[in-house]
Amino acid sequence: MKAQISEVIGQYIAVKLDAEGAIKLLETLRAKLGKGGEDVDDAIRMIRNFDAFYDFMRKKFKEYLTPKKNLSDMIKGLVIVDKIKLIKENDTKYVVILFDRSISKGDVLAVLSELGYEIETSS
Repeated sequence: MKAQISEVIGQYIAVKLDAEGAIKLLETLRAKLGKGGEDVDDAIRMIRNFDAFYDFMRKKFKEYLTPKKNLSDMIKGLVIVDKIKLIKENDTKYVVILFDRSISKGDVLAVLSELGYEIETSS
């Protein structure tokens, strides 16, 4: 299993991996960091209903989907997910997770390694 990790403009960390792995990554990060509320729940819901949200993205010409975020979580710095992107390549479902700026690259790398992913770094 492979995961691609990169840093995008604004010091956001982005990870591209398979849909099932994305759910495991979010659940593990939530448990490890003690963060994530409505944003993680909504992102997982979008990934589990991949086809419906993928079609929605295409119909609305959206590149990213933004999960619901609780305002108090945002103020407290408890948000994990900023945006997600759903991708289909050769009948395989992939998810790009754009993490909140408060999430460090080290935390994401540690969880990906723990889950057994081979990590590809790109810029």
